[in-house]
Amino acid sequence: MLSPARLVALLEVSRTGSISAAAKQLQLTPSAVSSQISTLEQALDTKLIERGARGVWLTSAGARLAEYSESIVGLMERAELETRELGRGDTGRLSLGFFASAGTHLVPMALSSFMAMRPTVSLNLSPGQPSELLPRLLSTELDVAVVFEYTTGVQRLMGGEAGSNLTSETLLIDPYFLAVPPGYRPKAPGPIAMSELKDAQWIATQGMRTEPALVDRLSAIAGFSPQVRCRTDYYDIALGMVTAGIGFALVPGLSLGPGRDLESRGVQLRKLDTALPITRIVTALTRTDNPNPLVPAFLDRLRVSAARVRESFSGLEKRCL
Repeated sequence: MLSPARLVALLEVSRTGSISAAAKQLQLTPSAVSSQISTLEQALDTKLIERGARGVWLTSAGARLAEYSESIVGLMERAELETRELGRGDTGRLSLGFFASAGTHLVPMALSSFMAMRPTVSLNLSPGQPSELLPRLLSTELDVAVVFEYTTGVQRLMGGEAGSNLTSETLLIDPYFLAVPPGYRPKAPGPIAMSELKDAQWIATQGMRTEPALVDRLSAIAGFSPQVRCRTDYYDIALGMVTAGIGFALVPGLSLGPGRDLESRGVQLRKLDTALPITRIVTALTRTDNPNPLVPAFLDRLRVSAARVRESFSGLEKRCL
């Protein structure tokens, strides 16, 4: 009954005080505007405008309806604007999950440029292990999950039926480095053999439900059980333990970003000589059916950030020589 077109016609007559002026503003003919208002009057069984020698004017009922029309038209304009902004990805909400060391440099660098271009976008950030983030991505709680998996034989995260609804993009290969405590003197320059550390003390990670920690797996391949003094999944804590001389730790490149001056603390970075490569594949997972336009926009920024991180790894490699 109260169609938007009829309300707009009444509002424009109220604003201009003329059928012809309203028609010009609306790019309609005067007869079309008159027809819209007549139809509105018939539907409401109420006189809305009066005509006379001095033009047209609104009745009390027409003036009141025009006030409502102004609010309704304003709301419609805001609804159209916000809908278009959401559709373009100029605003909206992005829910992002990532593992802890990705939150040190990789994700913040991507978010910095992403938010600079979209300052009104709201973010929901959720750190967690890959095994925790995957179900939340599949349940639509997350839009993007930045995860990792080892190249030492772990089952692929995207395996099975769940993977059919996921898209995976490899961002970078994250190398591991051996953090050597102060006072340790390697037998020779270059990589340190795992067998050389069979009597060493270790700060290891907790491991996951599907696999033991990396130190445990590499030690098993080398034929011994590691002497683990403590376990933590926080590499800042692990490096603090190494600095204090408590033991060795394997730390990924992502946790050794710019500005971390380990040498001044007496900690050396060395490569570890093992039978298997010790790296982890850092991947961005998304749902194939997610219509959120912010997802491809953020992935673009994440790729740029990953390229910068890869460049920093070459500097870490040189520090190990």
